[in-house]
Amino acid sequence: MDTSFYSDDATFTPYWWEAAPRAPAPARPLPERTDVAIVGSGYTGLSAALTLARAGRDVVVLEKDDPGYGASSRNGGAFGANLRISFATMIGKFGLAQATAYYRGAREALATLADTIESEKIDCHFARVGRFMGAHRPGDYEAQARDLELQRKHLGFDGEMVPRNEQRRYVGTDHYHGGRYTAWDGNLHPGLYHTGLLARAQAAGATVIGRTAVTAVARDGDGFVVATDNGRLRADRVVMATNGYTGSLSPWLKRRLIPLQSQIIATEPLSPNLMATLMPGSRQLGDTCRLHHYYRTSPDGRRILFGGRAGQREVNDPRSSGTHLYKRLVALFPELREARITHSWAGFIAYTFDHLPHMAEEGGIHYAAGYCGSGVAMATYLGRKTALKILGAAEAANPFDRAHPTRPLYTGRPWFMGPIIWYKGMQDALHL
Repeated sequence: MDTSFYSDDATFTPYWWEAAPRAPAPARPLPERTDVAIVGSGYTGLSAALTLARAGRDVVVLEKDDPGYGASSRNGGAFGANLRISFATMIGKFGLAQATAYYRGAREALATLADTIESEKIDCHFARVGRFMGAHRPGDYEAQARDLELQRKHLGFDGEMVPRNEQRRYVGTDHYHGGRYTAWDGNLHPGLYHTGLLARAQAAGATVIGRTAVTAVARDGDGFVVATDNGRLRADRVVMATNGYTGSLSPWLKRRLIPLQSQIIATEPLSPNLMATLMPGSRQLGDTCRLHHYYRTSPDGRRILFGGRAGQREVNDPRSSGTHLYKRLVALFPELREARITHSWAGFIAYTFDHLPHMAEEGGIHYAAGYCGSGVAMATYLGRKTALKILGAAEAANPFDRAHPTRPLYTGRPWFMGPIIWYKGMQDALHL
C-alpha cells in the first residue's frame, strides 16, 4: 500500500481539533439524582441539554470520552436542508403529503441550526456558500433536474441546474456531467460549533461529565437508574443521544441503526491561485456517486478537505483509510498529484433502514438518531425537539417523530454492508 502522499508531519486526528481541541473532562462524582440524564455529548445531547436547562430542568450529560469526541467534532461541517432520499423518490415511496412534510422538516432543521448559532453567538465560521452536487452519470443530471422541478412546484424551494460546460464556475473539474446548485447550504467549523454549544449548555446550568461510560439504564418506579463505570444516577427522564456510537447500551436502538465509518483527509496548504481554480466560491461540494463523496475548503481557504467511505470494511488505521480518498481526490483534480495529505481521520455516522432521521420514545426513554450523514442541522434540530417533547411543548411536533424501523433478525451488526459497499463501488467505477 503506497502512502507516500502523506506529508512527513501528517497527523491522524481531526483537522478541526487544531482550532478546537477536545477539552479534557475527567470523571467526577455523580449527583444522586437529576431531572433528565442525557447519554452522549454531541450536537443532539447538547442541543437537548441547552433547551431543558433554559426551561429550568436539572440536566446531567454523560459522555464516555471527552465531550464531542465522536462525530460532532469529526464531520465535514456541511449543513443544508437535505435528506438522503430525493424529493421525487420520496413522493413515490411515501406520497406527496408526507414527502412535503419531511422536506419542510429538513428546512426547519436548517433554520434551527442557523438560529442557534446566531442567537447563541457561536463563532464557528458559519457561511451560506451554497452546495454543488456533481452528476456522476449523465442520467443523474436529468434526475436532479426532475427533482428540482418538483421541489419548486410543491415546496417553493429553488436551485439552479448547471450544465457540464458551465460547471467550472462551481468546481474546477470536468469529471461531472453537470450538476445542481442550491444557495442555502453551506459550511461551518464543526469543532468550534460543538465547543460553543457545550459552553452555552454549561452556562445554562447543564452538568456535563466526561470519561464516564453509561453501562445500563433501568426502570425504577416512575424514573430510571443510570449505571455508569463511575457510579449510579437516578433520573426522571433519559435521553439516548449516542447515534453511531450507541454500541450495546441500548439493544432497542442498536437494532434500528446501521453504524458506518466515514473518513476525511485534508491537503497541505495550497496556493491561492490553485484554490481559486479548483474550489471557486469555497462552496460545499459533493456528487451523486452511490458511495457519496463530499468536500470543501478549510475555513481559512487554504486546504481541501475531502471525505467519504474509504472501503468495504471499517479500519482502525486512518493512514490506510486515506488511500482510497486520495485516489478519488486526484481523479477529480489531477493538479493535486504532487500535493501532500497532512490529516486523515475517521468517525462513525448512523443510517436507518428507511434512510430518514428519527426521534422516538420507547419504554420511557427518548431517542434521537439516524441522521444518515446530515447530522449537523438535524441533530441540533431533533435534540431540541426531543427536549420540547419532554417539556410537553406543542412546538415539539415534527415529521420525524416516529420510531426507527428495523428488520427481522437484525441485531445491530451490519454484516451485509461489506458486499453492498463493494457492489456500489463497482457501479460507480462503471458509471452504472
